[in-house]
Amino acid sequence: MGKEKITLPIGSSKALIFEADPANKDEQDFAKLCKEVAATKPQSIQGFFTRLNELQQKKPPEASKKMSRRM
Repeated sequence: MGKEKITLPIGSSKALIFEADPANKDEQDFAKLCKEVAATKPQSIQGFFTRLNELQQKKPPEASKKMSRRM
């Protein structure tokens, strides 16, 4: 199966394209974060990545969630 092409608008005339493998959970999780950031309508690529970084810092990594469940 092919990759899912996700278009993330930046400002009024730019866009980032991300191709996510539907079978890869990490890529799907990243695509979801990117869509959340794009929904805030960033006006620059720098603004997009700044917001993406802020979201990533707020969300705990999946590995730590799995470890805490085992304890």
